[in-house]
Amino acid sequence: MERKRRGGRFVREDGVDDVKQETKAAVGAPRPRYCRTFTRKKVAEALPKIVEAFAEEAKKGSVAHMKMLASLGGLDKGEMPVVKKRRGKSVVRRLLDMTKESE
Repeated sequence: MERKRRGGRFVREDGVDDVKQETKAAVGAPRPRYCRTFTRKKVAEALPKIVEAFAEEAKKGSVAHMKMLASLGGLDKGEMPVVKKRRGKSVVRRLLDMTKESE
């Protein structure tokens, strides 16, 4: 039994074509490699209008919109610098300090 080929690929005997047709991307659509860059650019372009809309809703008394504005503006507590916790002195450091004191 010989299988039929179309366009260099095997096709089903019942006439249904399983060959996926390659579709070209819409004009102006990014390649998958550049989707994040494209999205960041579009968000950056729309950001002033987005912030204005959030500000209008916050002025009306919306707590959720006020929290989002505070987050976008860097006013939330998450933007505070993290205080580094220092470890206690090691045993070796304590022994060295004791020897320096005895001298």
